[in-house]
Amino acid sequence: MPKLWGGRFTKSASKLMEEFNDSLSFDKRLWKEEIQASLAYSVALTKAGIFSKLESPKIKSAFRDIEREFESKKFKFKPEDEDIHTAIERRLVEKVGEIGKKIHTGRSRNEQVVTDERIFLKRTNLEIEDLVSDLQKSVRDLAEKTVNDIVPSYTHLQQAQLVRLGHYFMSLFFMLENDRQRFDDLQKRIDVLPLGSGAVAGSTLKLDRNTLKHELGFNELSPNSIAAVSDRDFINEFLFDAAQTLIHLSRFAEDLIMWSSTEFGFVELDDLYSTGSSMMPQKKNPDSLELIRGKVSRTIANLNSLLILQKGLPLTYSKDLQEDKEPLFDSVDTLTSALKVFTGVISTLEIRRRNLMRNVDDSIYATDVADYLVERGVPFRNAHRIVGKLVLTGIDNGKRIRDFSISELKKISKYFDHEYYRVFDPVRSVERHDVYGGTSLKRVNEQIKLANNLLVKGRLQNR
Repeated sequence: MPKLWGGRFTKSASKLMEEFNDSLSFDKRLWKEEIQASLAYSVALTKAGIFSKLESPKIKSAFRDIEREFESKKFKFKPEDEDIHTAIERRLVEKVGEIGKKIHTGRSRNEQVVTDERIFLKRTNLEIEDLVSDLQKSVRDLAEKTVNDIVPSYTHLQQAQLVRLGHYFMSLFFMLENDRQRFDDLQKRIDVLPLGSGAVAGSTLKLDRNTLKHELGFNELSPNSIAAVSDRDFINEFLFDAAQTLIHLSRFAEDLIMWSSTEFGFVELDDLYSTGSSMMPQKKNPDSLELIRGKVSRTIANLNSLLILQKGLPLTYSKDLQEDKEPLFDSVDTLTSALKVFTGVISTLEIRRRNLMRNVDDSIYATDVADYLVERGVPFRNAHRIVGKLVLTGIDNGKRIRDFSISELKKISKYFDHEYYRVFDPVRSVERHDVYGGTSLKRVNEQIKLANNLLVKGRLQNR
């Protein structure tokens, strides 16, 4: 079968150019979407009088046969197939003869490719949103199990204040909720059908685009043909959402990697998500988390690649846009596998409770001591200075701040009394943070309740 565009040329493209121009190696992934869009287009062409009532069933039947060939992995590509669109059209003509050549009437590959991408991403975006929700469920479950465990939190990688471990895990839940909502909001911008836009100016046929919209299950029609064929904003947005989600996973992966070390010993990864060393028999490496931390760079690069690709492109379509698929597919695959692996890690994670408080320094109660002084009428800035001096004195003397005697405390500030020693209670410390969003038991349970409502609401909104 000759090239679809070959009539204007007197020479064939060089072998090198054919290989350089070929996109079949990656866009063949869109075979299902291409058949779906082509079937819908054949219906619109029948309504427009291009296919007769006798021809239309033959076209539909041939497309169904081609679909089965792909599903059974029996479809055979040929050297002249430069992309998935030409491959499927070539096979259609082989099956039904000359009438198959009518399928491209009024249609351009410029609109075909972006239509296929939108169909692909409509489905994939929802699947990823479901995977985010699955991970949120595992995080919620772990938070419920650890709501009574207390750990040091960190700022600047230094011990900061005590928090409930369940509170820590709920922070991941709500970051993921932002991610889920971004994917959910993106869906309405994906759900716009470009088919019928032609190459640039709109179809010359009296196509009923509403028929196309109905056949393909889209919510809206693109209102401008130029924007429709040149737009890749929806892919840009997806790539950002994917990168942002993986950045969240990467940050928590970093914590869990540290927490699984001997120095911390807070958690242990299940054997299912760990690997060993080829040289050191004792090693149990958190490679699942390290790979997640590493793979986020791919999704950031994919986003950057596509933004740079489009930066100087004139309107409407240029062949540069062929390069949009590999970053898209790679980010889809990377995020999908990372979400599944992280869900497995979280759902099997062992909390080593005996180690959670073993290395806590008394200075973690410094803010509690400052609050204790504030309750006795000391302005906070003065209290901050007093406690700073107290901590420094303890460091200079190799002494825990809870071990200071009253007489020693009085030398630092007259406001110290015997109630001072009650400050050094981890449960009392976390329970003092009794504000909405805080780490007291009541407030963490509020977060878990909110999480349950969000999980149900999110599922209902998308179904």
